[in-house]
Amino acid sequence: MTSLAPSPLMVALMQTATYLPYFLLSLPAGALADVVDRRIQVLTSGIWMFVSVIGLGVLTISGLMTPWLLLSMILIIGIGASFQSPAWNALPPELVPHKELDSAVALGGVGFNCARGIGAALGGLLVASLGPGWVFILNAFSMILMLAAIYRWKRIPTPQGEAPSERWGSAVKAGVRYVRHSRALRVVLVRTGIFVICSSCIWAFLPLLARQSYNMSSAQYGIALSVFGLGTLIGAAIMPRLQQAMNLDWLCGVGTIVYAASMLALAATHDYIAGCASLFTAGMGWLIVSSAVNSSLLKAAPAWVRARAVAVYLLVFQGCLAFGSLLWGCIASSVGMQMTLVYAAVGLLTGLLAMSRFSLESVENLDMRTSGKWPAPRVIMEPHPDHGPVQITIEYSIDPEGIETFIQALSALEVQRRRNGAFQWHLFLDLTRPGVYVESFMVETWAEHLRLCNRITNDDITAEEKVYSLHQGDTPPKMTHLLAERRRNPGPAN
Repeated sequence: MTSLAPSPLMVALMQTATYLPYFLLSLPAGALADVVDRRIQVLTSGIWMFVSVIGLGVLTISGLMTPWLLLSMILIIGIGASFQSPAWNALPPELVPHKELDSAVALGGVGFNCARGIGAALGGLLVASLGPGWVFILNAFSMILMLAAIYRWKRIPTPQGEAPSERWGSAVKAGVRYVRHSRALRVVLVRTGIFVICSSCIWAFLPLLARQSYNMSSAQYGIALSVFGLGTLIGAAIMPRLQQAMNLDWLCGVGTIVYAASMLALAATHDYIAGCASLFTAGMGWLIVSSAVNSSLLKAAPAWVRARAVAVYLLVFQGCLAFGSLLWGCIASSVGMQMTLVYAAVGLLTGLLAMSRFSLESVENLDMRTSGKWPAPRVIMEPHPDHGPVQITIEYSIDPEGIETFIQALSALEVQRRRNGAFQWHLFLDLTRPGVYVESFMVETWAEHLRLCNRITNDDITAEEKVYSLHQGDTPPKMTHLLAERRRNPGPAN
């Protein structure tokens, strides 16, 4: 773009074209990844990007490329990337055992950041020798290895039980509802937003710092990015020991402190070696924080909604990255890049105060694996899947001395009912029978209720068993299912 149209506006529009699809399509793409086979979605979007990048290379080599055509091609490639990311990032729990998830996430972060660093150095050399068009072609063919690996992987389908498949529109709605009622996910998103807004300062200024403060050549800049990737590699190497010594909260805190110290060091020096050392420690801090946050995200979301949770995470991540870059850019125009780096580092350290209210420790105790202990209801006549709403009532007999404990336990269960599909929830006291309470909640359709039965996790069962243990009686709590009557229009009055 700097060759086609050396305008700050056109160069800035490159970032807009890259990230706009994430804002518009991440949540729909995440819902689609939870409805269809994630492996197929990764393959399809990968083929889309392969063809698009080939087209980008051919247009460049043939001399037909224009500034607006380049922006259009980047937008098209971004559409493929936005559809691939939620499905791709939701795959680790299907690839490794639950106990190895943290290490797998850290290893994935190393692969990404090392590739970004090595790719920057290698790309600079190839552009100088072959030109950008052939580099696009080589980039496209490098995707074949990833597509071949995904194609050879035989995914084990997630059991759907007797519930009808989810529709795309309702899947989007269900994903938003789940995030809204999941405190664990909200904690992860808040911690992500605080870190990304402040840490984006490095990414916003790094090219200018390299040119103006450190006088780096293109090759030196590529090496500096490779050093950042090496820092992530070392961070991943020490992650297992750190995980044994501290919880996710402390991991996130240590990584934040390391990253903030690196920002202060970048602001304080103009020496190339010192700058590379700062980027090395920044890579370690980035890997530690991102691994802790990503592990928390995957642990907080059950399989049926995991890609949608990842999609919301991507929205927050990309949005905070874009907003943070704009924020620090505005501040730097007044006080300079060095002081802005100091302000951002102070913001990171101040953000650690959020640990007390938005603690990741609660996420570590969750077990979001599907339980399968909630069987589908037995009914005399099978309703149409689209008929509803459906009201479910559960009658409890509670000892008066245990009322407060019962109310507290049921409050936790209410949250789980709502995030799994209930749009109304109430607790009623029977005025004719002391100690009898009726829990009542509603779901939109019979199909949605069947899906709710399949969504029960081990954590849900634990909360439900705590409530059931307070019930007194020789039989379990009585459960009923009521379907709204679909009345026909009355005929004309006589």
